[in-house]
Amino acid sequence: MTGSFLDNETWKYFWHPVCTVAELDASDHGRGALLKTTLLGVELVVARTESGVVAFNNRCPHRSAKLSLGWVRGDAIQCPYHGWSYGAKDGMCVAIPAAPNGPIPPNAKATKYDCEVRYDLVWVRLDNLADTNIPGHLVFDDPEFKCVLGPSYTWKTHSARRVENFVDLAHFPFVHPETLGSSGFNTFLAPNIDFQNEGTLRFRYVPQEGARKAVDGKGNLSPLAFSDYRVRAPFGVTVDLTLTNGSRMVLWVWATPIDDIHCRSFWFTCRNTDRDGPDQPHIDVQARILEEDIHVV
Repeated sequence: MTGSFLDNETWKYFWHPVCTVAELDASDHGRGALLKTTLLGVELVVARTESGVVAFNNRCPHRSAKLSLGWVRGDAIQCPYHGWSYGAKDGMCVAIPAAPNGPIPPNAKATKYDCEVRYDLVWVRLDNLADTNIPGHLVFDDPEFKCVLGPSYTWKTHSARRVENFVDLAHFPFVHPETLGSSGFNTFLAPNIDFQNEGTLRFRYVPQEGARKAVDGKGNLSPLAFSDYRVRAPFGVTVDLTLTNGSRMVLWVWATPIDDIHCRSFWFTCRNTDRDGPDQPHIDVQARILEEDIHVV
C-alpha cells in the first residue's frame, strides 16, 4: 500500500476507533443502541445487537434512509422508512414488512464493516483486504497500572498533523512553557529512531535537567527523567514517561480521521502510583495541555 497522508484509500485498510462503548450504550433512547459516526468521510451506524456490536454504512440500500434513525430488532437493524431489516451477521435483508411472503431481492444488502470492541472503544475497518490489526495498548491489561479513558476531542486538522504535534519535541518551551516545557530550554537533539517491522517506530527522549515535566501519580507536574515514544501506523502514539522520582505515566492516543480536515482523538492516561487516588486531576492537566496546543495546530 502506498499513498500520502491525505490518501483515504490507504487508511481505510487500518482499524480506527469511532466511538466509546459508553457513548454507544448511552445512545439507546428506546430504539436500541444506534449511534451515527463518520470515518474517512464514510457515514456509519454503530449498533449493539443481540450478537454484539456491529458497524454498517448508514444507508439503507432500498431508498437510502439513514439506518441510525431506525431500530435494533434482535440481531438486525430495521430501517425507519419502510421497515426493511438487515441482519448483523452479513448485512443481508432478512425481512420486508410490505411483502412478508415475497422473495427478498439478492442485492438487498446493507454494507457491513469489520467491527470490534477493544479498550472500551469501538473499532472499525472499512476494507479488510490488507492484514492489519487493532494496535496494542502497552499497559491497559497491566494490573500495576490504573488506566483512565479521557474525554475524546475533535480538532479541525488532519490526523497526521495531530500525531506530528504529539511527538514534536521542539514546541514544548514555546507552546507549553508552564506545563510540559520550560522557557529557555530550546535546544533538542534529534533522537535515534528505531523503525520496527510491525508498523511502529520508536525513540527515546532524555531531556536536559529541568527542561521537561510530566504528570506524576497525583496529577501534578513533576520533572521528567526520560520518555519512550512508540508511533504506530497510521495515527497512534504511546508515550511511556518515567519521572525523576521513578514513577511512570503512559499516554496512549489514536487520532481517528473523520475526513481530510477533521480528526477525533481517543486517549488514555495511565499511572502506576496512587492508583486509588482521584482521576480528575490527571484529566484536568491533560485538558490544560490540549488547550495550549489546539490553536497552533
